[in-house]
Amino acid sequence: MSKIPLIDVKGEFAPLVEELKTRFAEVLESGQFILGPNVKAFEAEAADHLGVADTIGCGNGTDAITLVLSALGIGPGDEVICPAFTFYATAEPIALLGATPVFATSSARR
Repeated sequence: MSKIPLIDVKGEFAPLVEELKTRFAEVLESGQFILGPNVKAFEAEAADHLGVADTIGCGNGTDAITLVLSALGIGPGDEVICPAFTFYATAEPIALLGATPVFATSSARR
């Protein structure tokens, strides 16, 4: 019996493998893993794409959610709506800040 994978990461990145290997080698060679020129370039490209003045690169989506909620002053006593069908890390920063995650689903019918 074959199992259907939750996500095919290998297939998703297959067209980019050679470029990724080159970029990874450049980062390893430079030793600049944090706040180096690649991060600055990413932030500038993201800001341009989004049409905003600045962006902040994060290590992962959980960190990004935590930063946004913190900037909004979310904390104890607050409720934050998040999708019910998600990875637990979506609700984790809400709880970390002392707020309550409220799981919601779409009631739209197709």
